[in-house]
Amino acid sequence: MKEISLRIPTSDGAMPVFAAMPQDVALAPGVLIYMDVFGPREELDDIARRFASAGYLAVVPQLFHRLGSPVFAPANRQDQAMDPAAARANQATSMQMSAADTAALIRFAGDGGFGVATGLWGAIGYCMGGRHAIAAATANPRHVRAALSVHGGRLVDPSDTSPHHMIHRSTVPLHYFVAKDDPTCPDEHQVVLEQLAARSGDRVTVERLDAHHGWTFPE
Repeated sequence: MKEISLRIPTSDGAMPVFAAMPQDVALAPGVLIYMDVFGPREELDDIARRFASAGYLAVVPQLFHRLGSPVFAPANRQDQAMDPAAARANQATSMQMSAADTAALIRFAGDGGFGVATGLWGAIGYCMGGRHAIAAATANPRHVRAALSVHGGRLVDPSDTSPHHMIHRSTVPLHYFVAKDDPTCPDEHQVVLEQLAARSGDRVTVERLDAHHGWTFPE
């Protein structure tokens, strides 16, 4: 396996990324891994490594690069308060920003920046990254061919720009894993997602798991 850390150009400056890929291959499918609110760290890199061991070019972008690329200590209990700076970074990083970052990353890969050719990508996002993975696929459907939101938060709000509106805008498969016990995606939000998914045919699916928010992370 090969691993690299580098900075790629975007319209808003250089964005740090971690990439893992199979050793000595010329072509690999790509997967974009969108961070949770605490930022890139070893356990996200480990997820990329697992994808790479299965034959993928796996990339973890630092979505907070406009804010100086901060990383925050994970709040690993539901009664533990999140760092207010992490909440502010979450609020300041829009889906339009991450979709533009995704387009820049795809261009970089297409120009041979990772040393591995890839044409089609999938996207997976955790917590905050859930909506950014869905946005990546919605805004870049020619390249990002499917997206997965895992215990995604803030997926439904009253605004016209709420992430749930992407369900009917997107043209590629979307899947939502939601947790039974998740204050960032409460039952009423899950019902909205399920109703929209039901109207999409089989392109969008929602799966409820008997779990807590953040169940995927060891920390």
